[in-house]
Amino acid sequence: MTADLSPLDTRLTERALDVAIRLFARDGTRDVRMSDIAHEADVDPVDLRRAFPTKLDLIHAIIVRSTRQLLERQMTVSDEEKAPVERLSLFIRTHIEFSSEHRTEEELRRSVLPTLRAINPSRHREISDLLRGYREHVRGLIAAGRDAGVLAPSRPAVAAASVLETLDGILNWYDPSGGLSVQELGNVYADMIIHHLLGAPPE
Repeated sequence: MTADLSPLDTRLTERALDVAIRLFARDGTRDVRMSDIAHEADVDPVDLRRAFPTKLDLIHAIIVRSTRQLLERQMTVSDEEKAPVERLSLFIRTHIEFSSEHRTEEELRRSVLPTLRAINPSRHREISDLLRGYREHVRGLIAAGRDAGVLAPSRPAVAAASVLETLDGILNWYDPSGGLSVQELGNVYADMIIHHLLGAPPE
């Protein structure tokens, strides 16, 4: 369990999390030791172990922070004054941009959630509750589009799950060095999801 931290310790912990993400992206989680993270972050290994007794504790903190950041970014860009299709398009593009910027954290979440479900249900619930709130936000966007007559899903909750599954699948194949920019990727997926998956009429 993560220890209570003073403001100074919190700043050091944030730095340690950032360093851990960079090392995990470069070397993989298995080959990175806690001592490596402490050294690169210039924090006392004992202090790091006090905050995160195991590597899984640290990874859990990374996942929670990243998931909250995703929710916060979506809430920041969401504007109820915009038309439903425009709001959904912005949601899709923001999700793709965030996932590209935080690819390591997203991959950690996908790989670690099953482990947490098995060995630490309370931590699994913590992350699942955040993701449930995110899915509910998508459902609300889709329902607003259906109520406005511009989207055609029969069940917004099921459609929301399909939208997120489609977006999460991007990590399986997208290579930013492959010639398709994140902006272009957002254009493709916004069109596919809004017009083909959710049935919006062509513009």
